[in-house]
Amino acid sequence: MDLLKPLIALLAIVNPVGVVPFFIHFTQTFSPEQRQRTIRISSFTAFLVIAVSALAGLKIIEFFGISLASFQVGGGTLLLISSLAMLNAQPAESKPSDMSDGEQKVDAGASIAVVPLTIPLLTGPATISTIVIYAEKTRHV
Repeated sequence: MDLLKPLIALLAIVNPVGVVPFFIHFTQTFSPEQRQRTIRISSFTAFLVIAVSALAGLKIIEFFGISLASFQVGGGTLLLISSLAMLNAQPAESKPSDMSDGEQKVDAGASIAVVPLTIPLLTGPATISTIVIYAEKTRHV
């Protein structure tokens, strides 16, 4: 039960269903093989971002001299803003420029799997702060 709560919170914050329209739009001209490759790269990169945040996130914020309490306030504020955006049927962590950036990358032949699909759409600041806070809580238990 202790693992279920963070996983549910993470699923709500990552919001993979909310990224589907962006994925469809960005990969309209891709072949099925290119779409599968984009999905694999984006999934693996999201896993890496979450794993690094869980394992080294606290050390990184300590390196910059940020206290855990300050980080929790900032992370909580990001989660509140993300939640309010979800209640208003707004994409959680996307901007109109993300669409144009993705279109430019697709036109240039570059992969859109990491930016903008993984970062910031799947694993944005709210996801990273949630992982760091939960990882810190589990270290003290």
